[in-house]
Amino acid sequence: MQPTPTYSRRRGLAPPGENTRGRRLLAGLLDGTADDPPCARLLNLPKATGWSPGRITSATVFPEDLTLTPGVVFGGWIACLVDHFAGLAMLSALPDGSAFLTAGLSVDYRAPLFPGPADVEAEVTSCSTRHALVEIGFSQAGRIAAVATVEQIISRTGERQG
Repeated sequence: MQPTPTYSRRRGLAPPGENTRGRRLLAGLLDGTADDPPCARLLNLPKATGWSPGRITSATVFPEDLTLTPGVVFGGWIACLVDHFAGLAMLSALPDGSAFLTAGLSVDYRAPLFPGPADVEAEVTSCSTRHALVEIGFSQAGRIAAVATVEQIISRTGERQG
């Protein structure tokens, strides 16, 4: 995947061609050579199916057992996925020696999400050396069903890995 045109103009991000620890982890998660984090296994979080610097995509299937209201995917599950995919987008974007934590998230549900195929896109839309915003969109059957924004706090750990 190619980086988005505005990606390289954001401060605090790794250059598109840099082989960072986060990018190596993402590549391993996608090709099956890296283990999912324990919480991803426990919560059976869907995997990313593609990425480029600052952007994650996933073609997933929401299972029937994630409904609360019959036939509608539980909104709390969607909020969990918002945080999950925002974190993956951050891994694809930050240079080595950086860490991040979610400071807040908001989700707008525009239409119900149903069990079945869904597409997820997450993109780092704003970044400085201490703060980032990630926007996430969920769509089904060609329509946007939910959009979300996650605020991330960035710290520099000083650990540079090659």
